[in-house]
Amino acid sequence: MPIFKSDYLEACATAIFSAAGAPPVKARRVAELLVESNLVGHDSHGIIRVSQYVATIERGEIDPHAEVAIESETEASAVLDGHWGFGQVVMSQAASMAVEKAARCGVAALTVRNANHIGRLGSYVEDIARRGMVGLLFANMHGSAACVVPWGGREGRLGTNPLAAGLPRPNADPIVLDMTTSVVAEGKIRVQRNRGASVPEGWIIDADGESTTDPAAFYGPPRGGLLPFGGAAGHKGYGLSVLVEILGGALSGAGCAGSGSRNGNGVLLLVVDIERFVPMEAYMSEVGQLVEFVKSSPLSPGFTEILVPGEIESRERTARSEGFEVDEQTWAEIVACADRLGAELPPL
Repeated sequence: MPIFKSDYLEACATAIFSAAGAPPVKARRVAELLVESNLVGHDSHGIIRVSQYVATIERGEIDPHAEVAIESETEASAVLDGHWGFGQVVMSQAASMAVEKAARCGVAALTVRNANHIGRLGSYVEDIARRGMVGLLFANMHGSAACVVPWGGREGRLGTNPLAAGLPRPNADPIVLDMTTSVVAEGKIRVQRNRGASVPEGWIIDADGESTTDPAAFYGPPRGGLLPFGGAAGHKGYGLSVLVEILGGALSGAGCAGSGSRNGNGVLLLVVDIERFVPMEAYMSEVGQLVEFVKSSPLSPGFTEILVPGEIESRERTARSEGFEVDEQTWAEIVACADRLGAELPPL
């Protein structure tokens, strides 16, 4: 598999999105966040999405020129309409607005509707945490993309419905929890398919409801299903998925799974200004002591250390800073997009 540096891939993605009609600033922002996902080890939300987004633009489902509109607003809240622009552009503006409101009011709650795929949730809450605040993010996937089976079912009825939290941590990168309420993100199945590899047992079922490790059985036709997380306790992942569906879809007005609306993410973002509740020094002291206490647990066999959420991504960012692999299929799709659009990729 070829190895690329992040700045090269950002330039490639920016060129392709620009050729597809996106203004340079918007094209660059989407490219930055896609490549950042690769940098922290989440290839499922990285440049593998370039060809997907281009196809979505060509179908008229992303308006690369769309501007975000404020549908309603108070000092501490807002309802944003993305007018079907790039999800990353819409969500970046929402996060900035939420931080400004929380700085004034102590807390802020924003919803987003009519936005395409917003990408990796962790990017937004990590940025919020680096500004000294707590970020909580819930996103559903409405429209026809329901691929997660409900507990006890065998046909998809829900999206992967992720949730994320970013919390400042003393003398280290923020604690960032970013998880789907399904076993994995759909994109991780896509990565394995592009690599010509199988997926682990317990991720997916085929159209008959039988467990399978073949990504092709998930994508079909006929379409299989992705399981809620939890294994034998999958009712817990399913329950959280319903919660996220309602918070992201119904509360935002974006629509829930099965509503007939076009594919997109509905979002609820909550931001808390820590110092309105406790001095930052006291907060950091408690978090630091908690991390030390958690990591002091004796290790189970086969483990070499205990990590807190976000540490794997932080280490991946360092490890991949000099370059990382891109599978042959994904790179071929990117080159094909560039050729079709007449985008000039920078020389290697």
